[in-house]
Amino acid sequence: MANPYFDGSKHSTLLSSKKITVKKENIKIVINDGVASLHITYFIESDKAGKLPLLFLAKDLKKEATVKMNGVTIEKQYYSYDSPFFKEYGISTVLNDSEYNLHIRFDEHTEFSENIMDVFLFEANIKKGTNIIEVTYKADLGFNTYGYTQDYDFEYLLYPSKYWKEFGTITIDVTAPKDYNLTNLSHKLTSSNQNNYHFQINQNFKDFKFKMVPKISSLSRFLIAIGPLKFALIIATLLYGLFIYLTIRIRKKQLSKLKIVLWKLVYSVILTFVFYFAYYAFYDLVRATIGENGLCNFYDLFLLTLPFFALGFIIILFITDALIVKRMNKNGV
Repeated sequence: MANPYFDGSKHSTLLSSKKITVKKENIKIVINDGVASLHITYFIESDKAGKLPLLFLAKDLKKEATVKMNGVTIEKQYYSYDSPFFKEYGISTVLNDSEYNLHIRFDEHTEFSENIMDVFLFEANIKKGTNIIEVTYKADLGFNTYGYTQDYDFEYLLYPSKYWKEFGTITIDVTAPKDYNLTNLSHKLTSSNQNNYHFQINQNFKDFKFKMVPKISSLSRFLIAIGPLKFALIIATLLYGLFIYLTIRIRKKQLSKLKIVLWKLVYSVILTFVFYFAYYAFYDLVRATIGENGLCNFYDLFLLTLPFFALGFIIILFITDALIVKRMNKNGV
């Protein structure tokens, strides 16, 4: 959060964040069902009273935020692309891929563009001394539609913090669902207790990010490490061993060549079917071991390989039968 304009403009008579100190910022994040509920509190110190225009960035905002200034709710929110508020502070709206972006200039060297739905602006009446600004909103977490588990991503933009005169410690407390872990942390974890995670950030304005992944059993991790192809090959290998055993017994019965050929063809069909069934059933098996957080969605075109594996299995079975006959003849069976 910072000014949406830079000093030296026609608005220089307003208070500037460059001259105000943020003593600290507390961020509380509670996550449920892929939605993050955020409550952010800024403790601001100003040496004089005045009006302070502020810009707040919130990724994937679920609905309008609630903003309080010293306990009083600030009603007006600005989202319309043609809002006079934008024009007043020199913010341009740019149509980009059917969505409007706000082009904002913090100073002569720093410009950025954000989706209009991720930005809201308001004017705060700052009093001399300590001021408390509270922002409450909900935002959707990013999520995957591909992979073994339903994972989520979270990002909180911290870089506007550097546009204040001074910015104290940022304290972040995250409460995640009990069946999830936080990974890929952008900042060092200060402490954790079960599903509660605590961060203290000092002068590090890199965006705060983490990935939230389900806790899974050792069996699930073992199956995922194997993968569907190896799993199917293991099942096929077991069937191949059964084929060797049955073929030896059949050969001892002195069946006709036609019946032997039919036996090998039928078994190759069974082997191919079971191989592909095992491959695709693997995903359901993993999903069952993971539980409700199992996803197991893959853009899988493995079925297109069926002609090659079917032909390969036929060749392997015919070669195996030939080797069995050769061995039996050698041993005089």
